[in-house]
Amino acid sequence: KNKKKIQAFCVSTDFDQLEKDAFNVTVEEDNFDLKWDQAYRLVTLGTGQDAWEIANVENGITFNKVEEGERIEVNKISGTKITAYVDYYGGALGWTDKMIRFRKIPMMVDLAMSFRNKFYDNKADNHYALLAAAAALHVTAYQGEAADGQLQQDIQTINQAAFNLTNRNKNKGFGDMASAQLVMYANPLDKRRINAAFRATTQAAASANAAIAQQVDYNINVQYTFNSNVTAGSPILILPKNKIQRAEPMPPKTYNAPTDILTLNETQAVWAIYGAIVGDDDQAETITLG
Repeated sequence: KNKKKIQAFCVSTDFDQLEKDAFNVTVEEDNFDLKWDQAYRLVTLGTGQDAWEIANVENGITFNKVEEGERIEVNKISGTKITAYVDYYGGALGWTDKMIRFRKIPMMVDLAMSFRNKFYDNKADNHYALLAAAAALHVTAYQGEAADGQLQQDIQTINQAAFNLTNRNKNKGFGDMASAQLVMYANPLDKRRINAAFRATTQAAASANAAIAQQVDYNINVQYTFNSNVTAGSPILILPKNKIQRAEPMPPKTYNAPTDILTLNETQAVWAIYGAIVGDDDQAETITLG
């Protein structure tokens, strides 16, 4: 069960051995989604530890181990103390002797970049899935009346969701919830409406009924993502850090296998170890945009 879905990455260091022996190439293009990291508190594990504990937990969300090619499952857990585990994720990428000998560098770079991006896509899926599962347990319905206009309804809904989230966590020792920094994850299809809501001021948003004119009153950092766990019309609002935690005792690391004498092919294996948990689903809220 230690074999995971084949995922890996590449930067220039992945080519160290091949660079010395065959060619020179650098791949440093950061074209993958790392925005989920803003929601998580990074936990440092002790030497030889593959798990960590979170105390005083009422409800939590975690993802299970997955076999190669399988989808992750997200489970809800409860108890006064929960344990989160890290797990192994690895894969391999092969280079033919012809690719190396005749310096098919563009092809090799394309393969390596795709290989790297798949690792980060899968890692993002795992972490966004936890946030989405937690947020699905707390949903703020669309606020206001049709007569208020869409902009005013959107503003009212964002404010209500932020109030629901911070009010629910005000007595948990997470700090001053009245001034808390929140993170919103949204599908780019909602960008026009969300950006308009955050640009609005009381004066600019004034409508025929000035009494209902509002602006977003909370400190919210908006991040847009095409990740499938964040759907259009249902942004996710997060109180970051605290009991939303992750650990990564081994970032992606590349290993070079001996040359296969029967094919002359070169193989590189990449392994990473990480885990994550939402230790309290009260730190997440789904916003319904009508």
